Amino acid sequence: MNSSEVYPVNSPKLVPSFVCFVDILGFTQLCKEALKSGNGDIFLNRIRFALNQAYERVREKSKGWEGNDRFSIKIFTDNAVVGYPLPNFEIDYGEGELGHIFSTFSEFQIGLAMEGFLVRGGIAYGTHYMDDDIVFGDALLEAIAQDKAGGPPRISLTPSAVEALQHHIGFYGKSGWSPHYQDLLEDYDGTIFLNYLEHAFVAFPEGGIPLDVFADHEDTIVTGLEKYKGVPDIRAKYEWAARYHNFICREFPEKNPVPTGPDADEVHSVAALQAQKLLEYKIDIESLAASPSRIKLKPISPGDTTKEGVSGDAT
Repeated sequence: MNSSEVYPVNSPKLVPSFVCFVDILGFTQLCKEALKSGNGDIFLNRIRFALNQAYERVREKSKGWEGNDRFSIKIFTDNAVVGYPLPNFEIDYGEGELGHIFSTFSEFQIGLAMEGFLVRGGIAYGTHYMDDDIVFGDALLEAIAQDKAGGPPRISLTPSAVEALQHHIGFYGKSGWSPHYQDLLEDYDGTIFLNYLEHAFVAFPEGGIPLDVFADHEDTIVTGLEKYKGVPDIRAKYEWAARYHNFICREFPEKNPVPTGPDADEVHSVAALQAQKLLEYKIDIESLAASPSRIKLKPISPGDTTKEGVSGDAT
C-alpha cells in the first residue's frame, strides 16, 4: 500500500529549507542560580523582557511583502527554530533566504547580548516540515546537533549550509567579492559563523555607529569573565566572545581610518572618527588562542557539480 492510499492528498510534505536552531548559552545554569539565590522572579522578568524583544524582531522579519510569512517560527522559552522554505533552490541555492537568516539572527544576537545573554546555534540545509504541533526533518536534526556539540557562543553553519554558501560565493567568483564576506567569519577551527556585530554598521557612514551596542556587548562579556573565572569550561566561552568582540573593535577602525587629505568628505571624516572610538571598547584579556578571520571559502562555480575542499580561495 503506498502513502497516497493512506494519507490525504494535502498531507504534510518535507520541503527543501534552511533551518536555524538557537538557544541561550547556559540558560539552565542561569535558571538554577536564580532559583537557588531566591531571585527567581527577578530573573523571570529579566528573561521575559529580553526574549519578548528578541522574538518580536524575528517575527517582524518573517513578514513578507504581501502579508504571507516568509519563514516559520517555533519557540519554547530559550529555544527557537526557524524553517525557511526554498522554492528555487536548484536555481539560486537559497542565497536570498540565507542572507535574510543572517540579518534576522544578527539582530537577534545583538538584542540578547545587550540584555546580558549570549546565543549559540546552528544553520543547516535539508528537508524540513513545520506546523503548529510538529517540527521534523534532517535539516532540523543537523542544526540541533551543531548547537548541542557545545563550544563558544556562535551561530555556525553546518556542512550542508556551507556547501550552499559555496554556491552563493560562486556567483561572485571569490569570497571577498560576495556579501557574505561581511556577514560571516571563519573561526580558528575552520567553522563558519555569523558575524552578528557587523549588523551594527548597517547605517555607516551616514548613520554612524550605535556605540551602545559595543558598550553593552563589552559589559556582558566582562561580567561573564568575572563571574566564571573559577569555572574554566564556561569562562572559555566568554574568552572566545571577548576575542570576537576585540576582532571587530580592532578591524573596523583599521578599515576606516580618519582621512587627512584637504578634500576629505566631511560625513566620512566624522564617521571615521566615531569608528576609532571602537578601540575604547576592547576587552583586556590575555589569550594564546587565535582570533577569528574573514572567510576563505572555495567557491563552487555555477554548473560545477563536483565537491572540493572547503577552503582555498583568495579573498
